[in-house]
Amino acid sequence: MKTILILTVGGSPKPLITSIQTNQPDFVWFVCSDDGLKTKGSYVEAIGEGLVCKSHPKLEHPDAPCITAQAELTKERFDHIRIKGFDDLNDCYLRCLELIERLHREQPEAKLIADYTGGTKSMTAGLAAAALDDGRCEIVLVTGLRQDLRAVTDRTQFVRPVQVWDAQVKRALRHVENMLARYDYASAASLLQETLRRYASESTTETLQSWLRACRAFEAWDRFDHATARELLKHDRSQWKAYLGFLAMLLDDKGHGWELVEDLLLNAKRRVAQGRFDDAVGRLYRALELTVQVWLEKKYGITTGDVNLDRIPESLRVEISASSKTDGKIKVGLMQAWSVAAAFDGDPLGTDFSQAKSKMLSFLTTRNESLFAHGCRSISEFDYQSHGRFVEQFITDSIAAAIADIGLPRRAPIIQFPTRIGVGDE
Repeated sequence: MKTILILTVGGSPKPLITSIQTNQPDFVWFVCSDDGLKTKGSYVEAIGEGLVCKSHPKLEHPDAPCITAQAELTKERFDHIRIKGFDDLNDCYLRCLELIERLHREQPEAKLIADYTGGTKSMTAGLAAAALDDGRCEIVLVTGLRQDLRAVTDRTQFVRPVQVWDAQVKRALRHVENMLARYDYASAASLLQETLRRYASESTTETLQSWLRACRAFEAWDRFDHATARELLKHDRSQWKAYLGFLAMLLDDKGHGWELVEDLLLNAKRRVAQGRFDDAVGRLYRALELTVQVWLEKKYGITTGDVNLDRIPESLRVEISASSKTDGKIKVGLMQAWSVAAAFDGDPLGTDFSQAKSKMLSFLTTRNESLFAHGCRSISEFDYQSHGRFVEQFITDSIAAAIADIGLPRRAPIIQFPTRIGVGDE
C-alpha cells in the first residue's frame, strides 16, 4: 500500500525530517506558508535551494539545506501547497481538507498520514481538524523530551501516533443524534457501522454495537418488518421493553386489534417530520381503510375482501352486489366500507364518518391527485396540515370509540420511535 505523508512546515526542520525518516512515505506533501509582506514563506525550508534551514533556532543565519535534501527525497517523491492566509484557521483548514480529499480521489488505496508538528498555530490546527473530519487519515505528532516550553530537546524526537478514537466516536454520535431527530435510522446505522470499523475502542464497542442493533431494528420497523425489529431489540430487552410490548401486539395479535393502524399513524408522523408528505398521506389512506376493515370484521363479521351479502344491511345489498368481483368474491373499497358501517343503525364509527364525509372526500381528492396515487402533483405541507391532521385525529377517535364499544383492552403503550442517543422509552 502506498503511503502519503502530509506535513505542515514551519519552525525547526528536525522534527519534520524525523517524521519522514520514521514514516518512510512513498510521497510527501508539504503544507507551507506563502510569502508575507517582508518574509519568505516556509516553502523555502521545504524545497528551497542552498542553505535555507537553521540547524539550531538560535542561529542568526541558515546553515543547512532544505528539508527534502536533508531527508534525501528525490523530486518525484514530494510536492507542496502554499497557504496565503497562514494565520487564518479557516483558510488553513479548507486548504488542508481540499488536499486530503483530492488525494483520496486520485489515490483511493493510499494510506494518508497527517503530521501537524510544524507550521503556524493555524496551519497545525487546520491540518489536525481536516484530518479529524476526514476520518480516514492516521494522525501523528513528533514529540520528545522538553527542557522548557519552547522546544523539544534535539535527538530526543520520536513520532507518536495521536489516538483520536474517543473524539471520533463523540463526533460520530453527534451526527447520529441529528439523524435520529429526523428518524433517519438507515443513515444512523451506516454511520455507526463505519464508526465501529474505524474508531471503536474496547470501551466504546459495546455501546456502539447496542445502538447499531437498535438503529437497524427501527429501520426494519419503519419498513413494517416487525419480526426483524423484535429479534434485534431482544438483545437489549431491558432498554426496549415498551417497544417490545408494542411489537408483541403487532405480531401476536394480543391487543385490541387496531395496533397496526396505530403503527401506521406513527409511521405517517415520522414521514411528516422528514417532509415526505406524499408518503404520509399514503399511510393515512391505508390507516383509514384498515380502521374500518378491522371494525367491520370484529363488529359484524364482514370481510371487505370477500363480502357475505347476508351480513350487509339490506339497504346496501344491491349496490354492494354490483361491486368489484375477483374469483367470484365481492370486494369493497374504502368509501363503500365506511358506507356499510354507516348503514348500521347507531354504529359509532359510521355515524362519525357520515358527519365528516365532506372533509374525508377533500382528503381523498388530495390523495388521488398525488403522483403516488392517480395524479401528477406532489402533496405539500399545506395540503397535509389542511387535510391530513383532520384524518389523523378522526382515526384516533375512531379507534377509541371502537375499543370502548367492543371492550377489548390495550395491553401495552403505543409509543413513537426514539430520537435521542441513550434513550429507550420516551
